[in-house]
Amino acid sequence: MPKKRRVLLVGWDAADWKVISPLVDMGLMPHVGRLVENGVMGNLATLKPALSPMLWTSIATGKRPYKHGIHGFSEPDPQSGTVRPITNLSRTTKAVWNILNQTGHTSLVVGWWPSFPAEPIRGAMLSNHFQQAVAPLDKPWPMRPGTVHPPAFAEALSHQRLHPHELDGD
Repeated sequence: MPKKRRVLLVGWDAADWKVISPLVDMGLMPHVGRLVENGVMGNLATLKPALSPMLWTSIATGKRPYKHGIHGFSEPDPQSGTVRPITNLSRTTKAVWNILNQTGHTSLVVGWWPSFPAEPIRGAMLSNHFQQAVAPLDKPWPMRPGTVHPPAFAEALSHQRLHPHELDGD
């Protein structure tokens, strides 16, 4: 039986090969170097305006914003009538992980923007709310419901998060 092919898509918001390539060449980014050596890399053209949620949804769906429904960093909240931070609830087309799910394939989606609330897929999804700290370092910062799918993973994964204030200059 032939071995199943696997695909790894790494998205790095605002990454620029003009900065990364010299660092790889100097040996300062060996893991990225190995990924490039054993895979492919390339420059992507962008859409205007360059708004991350819109662009990442275009990558995930293969569609332009007027087709997929994500246009920026905020969206109307149909319950309150106010504006809320963007979610995937405004997305009107399938993302690649939805298509793979329908064909029996497994996906692992981590931090894709916007991927909250996490979608029920074959595999696992850690939404873009997974890493968001909602309290100071000395206070508990529970994950919002819907951050992880399957939900049974949430407790164990919540202990793997790093609070931004735990990072120092080094």
